[in-house]
Amino acid sequence: MKAQTDAQLVSTISCEALGKVDLTQDQEAPATITGAKLVAASPAANEYCAVTGYVQPQVQFEIRLPTSSWNGRYFQIGCGGFCGLVNIAGCGDMLARDFVVAADNMGHVGDILKEPLWGSSADARRDYGARGTHVTALVAKRVIAAFYGKAPAYSYFRGCSTGGREGLMEAQHHPEDFDGIVSGDPAFAGRLGAIANVWAAQKLFRRGNVPIFDQASLTLLHQRTIAACDAIDGVKDGIIDDPRQCRFDPASLQCPATGGSDCLTAEQVAAAKAVYDGPRNSKGQRLYPGGMMPGSEGAWGGADTWSLPQGSLRYLMFAQNPARDYDYHDFDWDRDLAKVRDQVALYDPVAPGSAPDLAAFHARGGRLILYHGWSDQGVSPLGSLDYYAQVAARQGGVTSLRDWFRLFMVPGMFHCRGGNAPNSFDFMPGIVAWVEKGAAPDGVVASQKDGDTLVRTRPLFAYPAVARYDGKGDVNTAASWHAAMPASTPDGRIDWLWGPAAK
Repeated sequence: MKAQTDAQLVSTISCEALGKVDLTQDQEAPATITGAKLVAASPAANEYCAVTGYVQPQVQFEIRLPTSSWNGRYFQIGCGGFCGLVNIAGCGDMLARDFVVAADNMGHVGDILKEPLWGSSADARRDYGARGTHVTALVAKRVIAAFYGKAPAYSYFRGCSTGGREGLMEAQHHPEDFDGIVSGDPAFAGRLGAIANVWAAQKLFRRGNVPIFDQASLTLLHQRTIAACDAIDGVKDGIIDDPRQCRFDPASLQCPATGGSDCLTAEQVAAAKAVYDGPRNSKGQRLYPGGMMPGSEGAWGGADTWSLPQGSLRYLMFAQNPARDYDYHDFDWDRDLAKVRDQVALYDPVAPGSAPDLAAFHARGGRLILYHGWSDQGVSPLGSLDYYAQVAARQGGVTSLRDWFRLFMVPGMFHCRGGNAPNSFDFMPGIVAWVEKGAAPDGVVASQKDGDTLVRTRPLFAYPAVARYDGKGDVNTAASWHAAMPASTPDGRIDWLWGPAAK
């Protein structure tokens, strides 16, 4: 049995009775409970009532409610990829802390990586875009009130990738749902985010999904990039602290005309440069803040690199779905962007051509943490930097923004996890303290493990601050690092916020 928390609230009706509560009459989120089961206490959590059901037409959900140890808070987890499953397992850590927890399938059933055939349904597109997350929060709070006789004092959301997008969608379009949001590596669909993945897929795979890089060539490119740029931050530790400062040219690895080993082909060099650069049209105009960053090469080329953008194009992006055998290589960067604008607006907190507006979330006292791995191979971190810069420009500048919205960049981390760097961290205690006590999170300690063995720890500091080694002590211990701020430009803007790669 886990230790008690700061509150021990008890249910006022039985789990069986909760299963009979009628939720069908609500106009915005008509729901049906399909099951309510009492789950005995275990080393992982106190006793709870597990409630399953769906919001019409088919947003499936599960809510888990501690029966005698609720701490008065609500927590909702985001999903990933195309979703299609109820990710309640992702709530385990918060259930162990006696939160009521919930998850949903975003309005459809399916594999998170396989083709979203459900995208032919307008309702399914809408629910995947924003409604599924929102109505789950509404229903969960109604269930909480029925079970305990009171509403949650505070509500929190956490998600990465698609879940990160969900969090930003909530902050902008449903600011009343959550008091605190932790959004990681958000997979922007609009603002050309998901379309940018099409660019990477086109450059890394030939038609037929034949990879341009084999594992040996990717390893070579990754190792040489790290070797060239690792020490820019003053510490040679296998981590590129800020990849925008890396100027390694993959052409230096190109094989001579006579051929050779331990080198890259001309095709591979061209592909790498294009992936780093990001989407452009035939006139050379930049269509996104940039591409994948130096240091991300170690995770390039997985099947999801092409399967996710291909599924998106076939079933989600065009108003009229193309043929089911539509190939992502056929996406035209001059003609097709206009054809997907209206649909991608369903899936993104910021419609193409618009700027993010979080004024309502800020006004109600909401707190937001955004984080992104610098070596994210699936979603360019420059998209998050651009998003943060736009919010700052709209809502009072970086100094003012840090009062309620903080960004953390994670050196060396791939998409949401992984990478040869500290990539495991917990922002939930920080967001709770910020919301409930006004204690803004200046930093968090990230760790890296090899199996059960701790490799190293490193602090992450709120942007634009970065971690700098003290020059003494164990470089693999967080205590040997401190926060450092970059210089400001003459007009007062932060160099790292408006860096060269974002122009």
